[in-house]
Amino acid sequence: MKKIIFFSGSLNASGGTERVSTIIANQLSEKGYIIQFLSLYDGNDPFFPVNNEIKIDTLFDKKISFKKHYHKVVMKLRKYLQDNNVDILINIESMLALYSVPACIGINIRNICWEHFNFHVDLGLKLRKVARQVAALFCDDVVTLTETDKQFWISHTIHKAKITAIPNPASFELSKPRIAVKSKTVLAAGRLTYQKGFDLLLTAWALVIKSRQDWTLRIVGSGEEHDILRAQADSLGLNQFIQWIPHVCNMKEQYDDVDIYVMSSRFEGLPMVLLEAISTGLPLVSFDCKTGPKEIIDSSCGWLASDGDTTMLADKLLEAFNIFDDDDFYHQYSQSAINKCRLEFALEPILNRWVSLIDYEK
Repeated sequence: MKKIIFFSGSLNASGGTERVSTIIANQLSEKGYIIQFLSLYDGNDPFFPVNNEIKIDTLFDKKISFKKHYHKVVMKLRKYLQDNNVDILINIESMLALYSVPACIGINIRNICWEHFNFHVDLGLKLRKVARQVAALFCDDVVTLTETDKQFWISHTIHKAKITAIPNPASFELSKPRIAVKSKTVLAAGRLTYQKGFDLLLTAWALVIKSRQDWTLRIVGSGEEHDILRAQADSLGLNQFIQWIPHVCNMKEQYDDVDIYVMSSRFEGLPMVLLEAISTGLPLVSFDCKTGPKEIIDSSCGWLASDGDTTMLADKLLEAFNIFDDDDFYHQYSQSAINKCRLEFALEPILNRWVSLIDYEK
């Protein structure tokens, strides 16, 4: 059976990338593949549960200047791959291709780049654009989360890699459809960062409460913009209409306790929060940012607002509230959310696509 290494920045991180990577790795391990996780640095204490059979290693105990020590990183990675007789290396962040491509030269290892963002987002690192071009030209495969992003890679790179779209799976078991609105609470969750657009959500929520003060917004998350966002909410007079909850490990409890999920991100790959939300039967309201939401949300299970349009986001939330005053309609939307998840984002069919990719021989 093939030996596969999932190569990460740090498996200790708590992001969606690490979450979905551990889900896929655990499932492949259960199917008999020999799986290892290798972090670039500080990866010996995974945030998400990893099967006991999966070996966990890290190249460096602490984060170092990888720019200064680039050659050292490449050589150390190369030696690790040779010593461990690896068949397949899966980079779970496109930046890692800058190390894995030279490290794999002359070694019979299949090098896969797994992209978790959309092609046009570099997260402030100009080198990420270079890394994507390197991956397209020199990796054996590139895996994107959406068909839209696959087309971006095809159109904007010189590529020899086989480019395949495989969505993330929903990580929870499917719930039963909800019968009625119970708490009149809208949930938004994620790191309190610029990407997630909570500042835009607060602007929209200030418009919402002009008409519907019977609904509450719950924001779950921690991050560098916490103080700025609390100050914004205070200046908008929103404090009594918002619940602030720090980052939690058990998000399932949060989804089960609310009635609608809202996402205000400026950009995404394929947002895990939306997949988790529909698996619990939550209707969705979201900005239609470049990739992600439109692959998940249709008119049967939610609403899309134009990218960054806070007035439209407020309007869509108010439309949902008005429709969900009727429990029968709320039940229909909840049922559709679960059906959408079952048909397109259930774990088993997505895992089968990974198995087909891994077992494919050129």
